[in-house]
Amino acid sequence: MNPLFRTFSVCRRSTNEAVIYRCLERLEDHRFFVQSADRVRPPIRIEDIQYQEQQFWELFIESSPEERGEAHSTVEEAIAAFDAYFENS
Repeated sequence: MNPLFRTFSVCRRSTNEAVIYRCLERLEDHRFFVQSADRVRPPIRIEDIQYQEQQFWELFIESSPEERGEAHSTVEEAIAAFDAYFENS
């Protein structure tokens, strides 16, 4: 049976933008993944927010969180690993 996930967002702000980490918690073991991060800058357009939401669900359907990255015991660890991966890519 496929695992259940809870989705939630965690945000980081700066003076010019917000970074929205799209997070998942695997309910069977309470391990965390970051699927993606969206950057939002003014002027904020509803079309951009809708596009980001669409991208999130398309990616979730196309590949499981386990295929995309390692599970972490805290959401903070998952975000740090996600940031480190994309800083080095």
